[in-house]
Amino acid sequence: MRLTFLFIFVGLMQVTASVYSQSTKLSLDFQNSRVVDVLDAIESQSEFRFAYSTEYIDMNRKVNVDIKDKSIEQTLSLLFDGVGVNYSINDRHIMLYRADMDPNSLEQQQGKSISGKVTDSSGATMPGVSVVVKGTINGSITDVDGMYHLSNVPENGTLVFTFVGMKSVEKSVEGKTTLNTTLQEEQIGLDEVVVIGYGTTQKKNLTGAVDQISSSVIENRPVSNTMQALQGASANLIIQQKSMDPNDNSMNINIRGISTMNNNDPLIVIDGIITEGGSLNKLNPSDIENISILKDAGSAAIYGSRSANGVILVTTKKGSKNNKPTLRFNTMVGMQDPDVLYSPVKGYENALLKNQALINGGSSPIYSPAQIRDFQQKGDGQWFLNGILQSALQQNYNASLSGGNETSTYMISAGIYDQGSNFVGNYGAKRYNFRTNLVNQYGRLKVSALMAYNRSLQTAPNSSAGTLIVDGGRIPNYYNYKMKADNGHYLINDVLSEFNPLGVLEAGGSQKKDEDNFIGSMNAEFKIMKGLTAKGIMGLDLSANHRFIRGLEVPFYASETATVPSSFANSNRNTEDYNEKKYIVNSQAFLDFDRTFNKSHHVTALLGVSNESYTRQANEIKKKYTDRDLGLPETDTELDPTSYNTPAQTQEQSINSVFGRAGYSFRDKYYGEFSFRYDGSSKFAKDYRWGFFPSLSAGWRLSEENFMASYKEKVGDLKVRGSYGILGNQNVDDYSYFTTYSVYTNSYGFNNQAVSGTGFSFGNSELQWEQSANFNIGVDATFFQNKFIVSLDYFNKVTSQILLTPEVPLVFGGAVAKENAGKMKNQGWEATLEYHAKTGAFKHNISFNMADTKNEVTDFGGNQQINSSDQMSKLIAEGQAIGSYYGWKTDGFFQSYEEIANSALPVGVTVQPGDVKYKDLYKDGIIDDKDRQVLGNAFPRYTFGLNYNLEWKGFDLGLLIQGVGKRDMFLRGELVEPFHSNYSYVMYTHQLDFWTPTNTDARWPRLSSPGSASNTNNYGRSSDLYIFNASYLRLKNIQLGYTLPHQMTSKIGVQKCRLSVNAQNLFTLSNVSFIDPESSEFGNNMGGTGGVGANSGRNYPTLKYYGFGLDLEF
Repeated sequence: MRLTFLFIFVGLMQVTASVYSQSTKLSLDFQNSRVVDVLDAIESQSEFRFAYSTEYIDMNRKVNVDIKDKSIEQTLSLLFDGVGVNYSINDRHIMLYRADMDPNSLEQQQGKSISGKVTDSSGATMPGVSVVVKGTINGSITDVDGMYHLSNVPENGTLVFTFVGMKSVEKSVEGKTTLNTTLQEEQIGLDEVVVIGYGTTQKKNLTGAVDQISSSVIENRPVSNTMQALQGASANLIIQQKSMDPNDNSMNINIRGISTMNNNDPLIVIDGIITEGGSLNKLNPSDIENISILKDAGSAAIYGSRSANGVILVTTKKGSKNNKPTLRFNTMVGMQDPDVLYSPVKGYENALLKNQALINGGSSPIYSPAQIRDFQQKGDGQWFLNGILQSALQQNYNASLSGGNETSTYMISAGIYDQGSNFVGNYGAKRYNFRTNLVNQYGRLKVSALMAYNRSLQTAPNSSAGTLIVDGGRIPNYYNYKMKADNGHYLINDVLSEFNPLGVLEAGGSQKKDEDNFIGSMNAEFKIMKGLTAKGIMGLDLSANHRFIRGLEVPFYASETATVPSSFANSNRNTEDYNEKKYIVNSQAFLDFDRTFNKSHHVTALLGVSNESYTRQANEIKKKYTDRDLGLPETDTELDPTSYNTPAQTQEQSINSVFGRAGYSFRDKYYGEFSFRYDGSSKFAKDYRWGFFPSLSAGWRLSEENFMASYKEKVGDLKVRGSYGILGNQNVDDYSYFTTYSVYTNSYGFNNQAVSGTGFSFGNSELQWEQSANFNIGVDATFFQNKFIVSLDYFNKVTSQILLTPEVPLVFGGAVAKENAGKMKNQGWEATLEYHAKTGAFKHNISFNMADTKNEVTDFGGNQQINSSDQMSKLIAEGQAIGSYYGWKTDGFFQSYEEIANSALPVGVTVQPGDVKYKDLYKDGIIDDKDRQVLGNAFPRYTFGLNYNLEWKGFDLGLLIQGVGKRDMFLRGELVEPFHSNYSYVMYTHQLDFWTPTNTDARWPRLSSPGSASNTNNYGRSSDLYIFNASYLRLKNIQLGYTLPHQMTSKIGVQKCRLSVNAQNLFTLSNVSFIDPESSEFGNNMGGTGGVGANSGRNYPTLKYYGFGLDLEF
């Protein structure tokens, strides 16, 4: 029988203690602190090193220790008295083990010997690392050279490497006698490593405003794309999901609000390659390691001309050195249920209310008492909207293989995502992903190769989601209204006289899209000398898009017995075939210097050049009157010159850049950094092509000052930072400095022949970059030994030279060229709070962020612009936020004829009690245009997100809550106006609180028929009757998981097995209950200077997801 060194140590210690252990005295003062923190302090005060297994000893147990000049034996006796833990001391090495593990009675199984070296991420050796065979007390500690040696290790055993302040690592010894390991630092607080432009740094060294989002936030979420997973994850990363349609998924993305009246898209950089904005949603979220959000000039200026709206840096996963092949598989499968938030009243109620509206409007009722009794007695039929919606299956499968040795690493992954549509029919979206990341080291040369392929397939109805939703929802629940007869005929009725949504979905054709995207890059790094590295990147982003639209003719019948169609859908039998090819070539070369002198002076520098070229080619063929079965042209096509068109487009642009950064820090205390980018863009004329975008930033880590020593020891870190710089925006149309001409092959018809035509747009050769001056000041602090982390920021941004189209008289006959004429400011604040703690077997991680941003137009040439659509008006004027709602303020409802006689009234409208009363802002006794004012703004303010994760004995719970504290929503149409414009014949339950003589404190005015004077007064103008409070709080995601014990799964070769259940969009708290408060008619520039259609609430429904997941690791 042979015993491990542990029990030999125990026997030796019963005889004598080492000289060092007897002579070393310790002084400690800890209150309510973890055992691991006390051991860390002992190692800091002395040369003692601990080895233990967390499987047997609770290192998070809270203790109180107050000693002075005590020996290590006295200290350990106090620390572990009565908790069943023994210790053994051999010179400076201390082994902790469970008291019931008697070294004199335990026999050790014979096994092999394992040795190796442990290093940190920089390659430096690590003495004092605990190395233990998992599930046993057989262990060792690395020596001064980072070497260890273990005997009697089972052939299929696993070694656990632990060290205070480092991430624990587990590695299998199967097939090995030598096992080297690299430990990574625990990235907590200001020591966290974050990705920045063209490099990485520790958070404590940051002088700019940067948020980093880890993979744990993105993974295990049932989302269709990465942007959905980022909602609520970072302060002032404002994401609005306008649609949940799998074939649309349109989203607004803003970083720190609105800075221009033009495109506000942030710049997307994936693994160092600048890509189009849509590329982020082509990524498999499971492939992402982390995402950095660059918010201010100090962090984003190195990206120059495209960084004014912020930068999103994505780093994908790679393999790890000295790791055996690890195979991972995960899947999430669930159902998505459409959550329609409004519902119609009962059929007979609808008939009664329709009659009342007509009578109030001075018309005769259309439903007789007998009809109403018939509706009541026979009950309701199926609401058409329910008949065209269904639950849909969502599936996500991912697999990856990763590993590496001393000189190379690899990561190979593949994924399949399949989301069915909630419209009936075979619609939905699929995505296939494949990615490889390979890294090889050849002495001082490191070469990396990345290749990613994405294929997406979409099949959508040949009618817009909005049309299907509104036509399915504007039908009363009358029992005699049906969509489909027993013989298969699609039926129409007196409301839907020419359309049947079910018929269009089942037989009306489809819109099919397929896209292939390939991204590849080669990176090379060569270490020229200590601290100096030359780097080069060559990248390619190639995509090919195809869209095929075919409308099939669908006959509609007036009754179940009719044999001849009354009307048709898609009677022109249109066919469209669109093809597009895009490719981006990106090349970069730069020198990177990073070195510390005399342990005090840390100097960094970077200087590089890059070129990016973009090409897009597209063509389209459109045909009408095609064959009903084959989609081929018929004779009618050749006779009708308006039946075809063949547009083609070509775009090219390029940008050359010189960029750099220089930084200095002294003793991790004082920081300064300068960065710049000098860009030349083909989007501007030769004399205005180049722009210089610099930034300066500085930081002061107060906690490193001598006078803050006590604060640092008892509280934590404290740093202040600030930045100022000029950023650019080149998100303008190509060729804007040219007067461009377009040729149309089918401009008009003459004598049954298609006649070509031309169009033109004026150019301005003096167009320049939009420039954004950014100021930011922030504070980073940690408390309670890095358990509590706080980041606070204030920013002020002024954007000038905004591209605008000047207003000209209508007699001019067209639009003039854009010019640099506008100016606006945007300011706000943000706060991020994190708390990480362990309480016994519980591990808590809580993060909360909240932010606000407010914009204002400061220069619009002294003009104002009012864009109106339907009942909505949108204002752009100096002193106001862009895209503000504009109109009349209501003052309740008229309660009597006497009040009407003594009030200001709109001209030409006769009102009744129960009609809307408007405020006479101008005080002239008339309600007219002079009484209009700003009514609100749709941009989200006071956005927030709360992420909570709990772990306990293999169980894990995750919650994500996000929302908006202030937002106005303008909503018109049938969801607001009963029997809207005679287009809708239904009234909804949320509209029942209308004015009557006995319900004077109502939400809605009295019922009135479309076209009546009351209806024109109440619903015919832009007023705050249409404005709703769209603030909300949403339980975005909740998941519960359980990881099976390793002792159980390892017997069948599984290193990890996690089972989980998941739910998305479970509930939403909001003042507006009948529509998703996130719904918006605006893009990310609030409509800019163009017109925007009003929001009618005809959105694809909010989806509730319920599903389960499985994660396996081999």
